[in-house]
Amino acid sequence: MRLPRALVAALLCLATPQAFAKLDLSKASVERLENGLTLILLEDRTFPVVSIQTVYRTGAKDDPAGRLGLAHFFEHMAFRGSKNFPDTGLVSEIYAAGGEWHGYTWIDLTTYFATTPKENLALLLDIEADRMARLDIRAEDVEAERGAVLAEMNGYLNDPDATLFDAVIATHFLTHPYRNNTIGYAGDINAISHADLEDFYHRHYAPGNAIVAIVGDFDRDATRKAAAKKFGKIRARANWRDPLTAEMPRTGERRIRLSLPSDEKLFKIAYPAPAASSDDFAAFLVLQALVGNSAGVNFSQNDWGTPVGDSSPVADVAENVRTWNIPTADPYLFIISGASRSNADEHKIEQAFQNALDLLARGNISHSVFAAARARVIDALTFDLETTEDAAHQLAYFAAIGAFPRLLTLEDDIRAVTSEHIATVAQTYLRENQRTIGWLVPGGRALFPAAAPNAPPLAERPGGKGHDNPAEAPTVIDNAAGVRMLFRRSQLSRAISVKAVLAGRFDCDICAIDLPAHGMTTVSASAASADAGGAFKSVASSIGNAKAMPDAIPSSADPLTRLDEIFAASVAARSAGSSPLILSASGDIDPSAAEQLAGSYFDFGKIEAEKPTDYLPPSGDIDFTVDAAKAQAAAGYIVAAPGAGDPKALATRIALYILSHGYEGRLGKEAISRRGLAYYIDAQYRAGPDGGLVTLAAGVDPDKIGEFRTLMKREVARLAAEPPTDAEIAEAKRHLSGRKISAAQSNSELVDAMILDWLAAGGPELPSAFARKLEKVSRDEVLAAAGELATGAIVTIGVGGVE
Repeated sequence: MRLPRALVAALLCLATPQAFAKLDLSKASVERLENGLTLILLEDRTFPVVSIQTVYRTGAKDDPAGRLGLAHFFEHMAFRGSKNFPDTGLVSEIYAAGGEWHGYTWIDLTTYFATTPKENLALLLDIEADRMARLDIRAEDVEAERGAVLAEMNGYLNDPDATLFDAVIATHFLTHPYRNNTIGYAGDINAISHADLEDFYHRHYAPGNAIVAIVGDFDRDATRKAAAKKFGKIRARANWRDPLTAEMPRTGERRIRLSLPSDEKLFKIAYPAPAASSDDFAAFLVLQALVGNSAGVNFSQNDWGTPVGDSSPVADVAENVRTWNIPTADPYLFIISGASRSNADEHKIEQAFQNALDLLARGNISHSVFAAARARVIDALTFDLETTEDAAHQLAYFAAIGAFPRLLTLEDDIRAVTSEHIATVAQTYLRENQRTIGWLVPGGRALFPAAAPNAPPLAERPGGKGHDNPAEAPTVIDNAAGVRMLFRRSQLSRAISVKAVLAGRFDCDICAIDLPAHGMTTVSASAASADAGGAFKSVASSIGNAKAMPDAIPSSADPLTRLDEIFAASVAARSAGSSPLILSASGDIDPSAAEQLAGSYFDFGKIEAEKPTDYLPPSGDIDFTVDAAKAQAAAGYIVAAPGAGDPKALATRIALYILSHGYEGRLGKEAISRRGLAYYIDAQYRAGPDGGLVTLAAGVDPDKIGEFRTLMKREVARLAAEPPTDAEIAEAKRHLSGRKISAAQSNSELVDAMILDWLAAGGPELPSAFARKLEKVSRDEVLAAAGELATGAIVTIGVGGVE
């Protein structure tokens, strides 16, 4: 029986009056060691994991002239090896523990982070202490890493939007080093020497220039003592930071126009924005929500801007309108971006945006609109803190940019913002004579090498025997129509995520095709807990409007996109209708309320019997060339794999880990660490009930595509010719077991984990049960899987038209 929606809403309200986010940053302890290191600790026992974030107050703004990109280049070197973790042990030990790691460089800082099962905290402390004081910066590694940095730079060069971003930044800032390009330019990158890297390390990687934040399941006193012991031994030394040149006063509007190969006409309009420590920062966040939507303040999760909502006053001005605003140490930028028709009147577009901002400056804001915008910012802050890694990032990041007190009071500051403050902020920062406008029109030719974008780098998220999570176990709810709903209550944040899985490929506003497996579609939405019904309604409505997609023919001129299209074309999806095969939800509401909401918004009906999906990867290697001027080509590998529930699936996952995972594995180590042929290798095993595909994909510079192809062929063949060793198999098992514990904390991650469990095991699977299954996988089974993995096809996408 379905309850009336009003009653459902009432049940929801009754279910969550005491639901508050457990990640309370105000409970963090902060102390400064004698050598100057800032240590921040926050206990949270929700999940048996621990996250560490180490931030150095050095970034692109500290790069010397002629060596732009030095801070970012050094970040790459800092993942190589150290006294106690030689070769690539700084990362391989985290992979082996079932953890995730990465780092990024930005204008203000460089950060390194990792999350593992909680028993590996000592390992993480050892790694970060070694990175701070005992790195082994070998001259013989510089050229390989230079190749990886250039490959990353060229990947951004393939994106016209990123190129325009870089040009606007350099036009807006004339003297302040925020104009520096984070990744650098080819000429500067090629000029960076081993001596430059060693000098940079000595100048900037000092305890007094660092913040270490640790969040998760640990004892505060014991961890404080352990951290003080590990880091306290590091000698204090002066940080020789050069003074920053102040930005010269603006004297009027600035413009730049680019003509480059592009599928659409693009624009960016930039205005000054306050630093995160400013009294205007909270008001500016609300102002951003009034213009479009709120992005929150978790920079690492919002790299390219937030799409404006349908109710935004600028939603219809152009296509794909986004706003972008991040926390910084010094005043930075607020950017409005979008696309337009080639014949659109540019002046009208620019004036429409300025008119909307001028209305805010005049204080023309209704009480209801203002209240809704402020509420959206509060909701966005909720999604900033869904995991221990999120919390560690925020604590260290804001401490590094001199805005730690602002972070702790930010929600209260936002609630205190008034419409009068919004008007003052708009009058101060959003004047027409202060803007910088950039247009990119299709045409011209690509120039390589060129300026790499001053864009935020992408931060990837990636043991021992598994142990069960003490958090509330999933609830399994079977619908009368045969649809199963998996729900997991999580009180780590005041939010909820809902995701449905459809058989076949469908198009809708919130559809993602070929997820969780090729030939499937997921429909997902998230909301604050108070609006949980909105998330269910959004998914249900989108499913109702979803249209089945025909099999696509690979046609993209972008090499990596064409590679994905070839992978997708290897699967003939068979639609079973648009009723969901499974519904998965996680959040801070009562399970009974979740069940009632699902029943209220979903009228599942009778589902057709699922039709089998054909997995038919190419039987031979493919070499293809796209007729486009691109800075980067692409190389990949594809092979048929067992279905998710097949007994052979775990052996295949073990073999794939040994071949390639992120920056490591046999192929990753050879291609990235030792030869610098690529920046990153994306290794995927996506499987449905009928079968699956293993795919590898990498962006490769055009002049290195042949070398990369030869290496990939060799390493794939070696997987069978030189079978995995017992040590490699043991490490892979440890990694998979640890990831079962550490991979899912946020609601969206928990939802995905339940779906993968459903595919592989037919329902929820505890880490202990998963670990037992792993232990039973024999060496012979892994060797057989390695042999099967080596029977696939190599796909290379070269580029033409490069002059």
